[in-house]
Amino acid sequence: MSFFDNRHVKGGTFKASVSANTSLSANFNRILTRKIIFPIIYHFNAVKPIKDDKVIFLEIRFGELTDSYRELFNYLVRGYQMDIHCHFLRQGFVNNRQELKRQIDFIKDAATARYLIYNDSSDTQGSFKVRRGTHAMNVWHAAGAFKKFGNSTADKIYNDGKKGIVYRLHPKYDLVTVSSPEVEWAYAEAMGMDPSCVKGLGISRSDVFYRDDFKQAAYEHLYDAMPTAKGKKVILYAPTFRGIPRNAMTPDMFEVKKFYEHFKDEYVLIFKHHPLVKNKPDISAEYAGFAADMTDSMSIDELLCVTDICITDYSSLIFEYSIFEKPMLFFAYDLANYFDWRGFYYNFEELTPGPVCYTNAEMIDFIEHVDERFDKERVHAFRERFMSACDGHATERIATDFFGDRIDKYKRAEVIDGDFCDLPEVKRLFGAEEKRISEMEKLRKKARKAYVKGTAMPLVKGRVVFLGDEGSEWDAFIGVERILEEETEKTGEKFEILKDVKYNKDNIEDFCEKLAGAERIYVAGEPYILRMFDVRSETMVIQISPELRPLYPMWGASKEARSGYKVRESRLFPVKTEYDQVYGSVKEEEEFWKKNYKLKNKGVITNDINPAFRMLSDENYRTDAKDRLLNMIPYAKGKKIIAFICKDREQLGGYIGRLLTKMHEDFARTHVCVCMAVDGKPGSMVDIPDYLEGFAFDPRRSLAEMVALQNVAGSDVEKFQMTGGTKNSGYDFSEEGHTSENSSDIREADFKNMPPLSVNELIAAADAVVADYSPRAFAAVEIKKPLFLWMPDKIGYSRAQEAYISMDEILSDLVVSSDEDLISRLISCSNN
Repeated sequence: MSFFDNRHVKGGTFKASVSANTSLSANFNRILTRKIIFPIIYHFNAVKPIKDDKVIFLEIRFGELTDSYRELFNYLVRGYQMDIHCHFLRQGFVNNRQELKRQIDFIKDAATARYLIYNDSSDTQGSFKVRRGTHAMNVWHAAGAFKKFGNSTADKIYNDGKKGIVYRLHPKYDLVTVSSPEVEWAYAEAMGMDPSCVKGLGISRSDVFYRDDFKQAAYEHLYDAMPTAKGKKVILYAPTFRGIPRNAMTPDMFEVKKFYEHFKDEYVLIFKHHPLVKNKPDISAEYAGFAADMTDSMSIDELLCVTDICITDYSSLIFEYSIFEKPMLFFAYDLANYFDWRGFYYNFEELTPGPVCYTNAEMIDFIEHVDERFDKERVHAFRERFMSACDGHATERIATDFFGDRIDKYKRAEVIDGDFCDLPEVKRLFGAEEKRISEMEKLRKKARKAYVKGTAMPLVKGRVVFLGDEGSEWDAFIGVERILEEETEKTGEKFEILKDVKYNKDNIEDFCEKLAGAERIYVAGEPYILRMFDVRSETMVIQISPELRPLYPMWGASKEARSGYKVRESRLFPVKTEYDQVYGSVKEEEEFWKKNYKLKNKGVITNDINPAFRMLSDENYRTDAKDRLLNMIPYAKGKKIIAFICKDREQLGGYIGRLLTKMHEDFARTHVCVCMAVDGKPGSMVDIPDYLEGFAFDPRRSLAEMVALQNVAGSDVEKFQMTGGTKNSGYDFSEEGHTSENSSDIREADFKNMPPLSVNELIAAADAVVADYSPRAFAAVEIKKPLFLWMPDKIGYSRAQEAYISMDEILSDLVVSSDEDLISRLISCSNN
């Protein structure tokens, strides 16, 4: 039976899902924005001159640069000093209001760009006519030409016969890159382009398949994520989605049990669902060790490198996988339906370089006889036909064709090393970032003038200033205060301390004049204000190093600084402070501190106790920290506290959510889990699932909820009288300022003026600490709190994150091997 010829199935369910998204109001709003508002916004902003070095990458759905951009982005950053902007529309992942803000933000920015680079289609990028002098390119996210898209689906259920006609999905391109001359016609048809702009130069993302280091790292990542894969072959099941992108789903047609019964001794089975699919079919725990869903753990490029047999349906990944010339088969149980739904550019059964299977039994039968049935010549011919331009040098060819010699004037003197694809920020709108820099530039002019005026006066004896960077916490300088108190006791010298200064346009001049008279400036991190002027040579500048150990390149040594990715900011506000003293850690790490913080000619690294440890060693501080935590999280009273101190990153919420779900069974009655995202954007919160409420918390969110409740309660203070509250919501070294969680004192907790719980406070209050990659976790070691290193994405994270040394090298005995190992160790720790 030929499923390809059976075309009578009409896909009623799919058609209904499309109709649900074409309501009258939705269509009106779409017409209003795409036909009127977006073009007006673009052309209004296009009156400004084009910025010759501005390059824009647009991601339609995802919150990071996807693989079709990564090689080209790195090529530009490493070799050229250009003003590169990345926009993330997050279509289908944020609400309509947020999406509209992102769309307008992109359109305004695009109006003055010299180069626009796309990897998909959208009626946002197609809504305006690109101005003369701007060059547009599409490096399509898939290789070959398999299932139809764009204008080619105008008569298919997938587009309901309308979308490709009513809304333009593409501007006029200078270049569309495809994997081979064979498929140029299909892309010209789908995009409605002049065929001359579609060129078989190759797919940029395919270059990684020719790099031995990438392939080796892929195997390491696999074995780290799935240790049972060592010594076994890999079957990959990677289906495409069904339905429309906003409601993408995957039918649960794959029978893991049958594959387990036949192949558990020789293979492991890995699932990789399409990134648009939100609700993925579950894999039963009884198949752990044999089958695993790697959708969120490994990239498809990594998985293709480690796969021995690939099973898909209608996914274009078959083109990339053909580079390896290994067996592939096609689980096309709904082929007739899919043909009516979306359709193909070529006859499906003639195109596919492997067997088309309708049932699990057919796939199993092929794999059991794969050695005699696999036709390598057929796969080779397929590769030569559809992937002829993907030879490991596609990125360079694409860049040469699109940019030509126009960007030679921006070429770096030396190419820089590194993977810079984690630099683009998805959480903050580009326009908002530009506004922030503009405001800081205005402050800089005032600050410079005032500081220079202040240097005309002599230093003020005993004046000390505490300057924290934008991410500094309320208790950053408590240890320094203790040092100054001890110095006063020894020498009798008294200090005038300027601290907690929130400078703005109204007070920055006065503050900078006072700052110019300081004998010493204690610094935590690299505060923005010190990027605005050069500190006078007579003033001592001392860095307290709040990160505790120099694990990563930071500040002037960071990727961001070396790449100059944020061009305007790096030019206006370079990291340039020079230090007389840096509080270090151990002698062997001095060279790393010197890379992160510039020393003056006679500057020194001091490897005695860091000021941050001064407060942690104080019993009053630790007790007071526990009181503050209980104020913010009343659920924690009478329970043990497990602190999670984790590096801020896009995937953190997913990893923590899965772990806490597993922990709930054993810990819900006796523990609370308090989670913090650190070393990232100030104020970042951990996305904890709602169903874990009462068991897991982010203290920043808890404080915000308390403030909201207090606002609602108004003057009804009785609702907010807490037992064991802290005096003034801060730390006081005197006995009078100390309270206990068992205190019978009743005080009103002023949540509105209460500073957020700090990382060191959480560590001090916790009974056990779980950390991943943050050097802040060394505070737990200092005060001998049980510490466990949990690194669920170690290989993938470390690939993007540059490091001097690794946490797991320094504290190797504290590393846990899995979620289950961590839970076991926490239970053991709790029982001791």
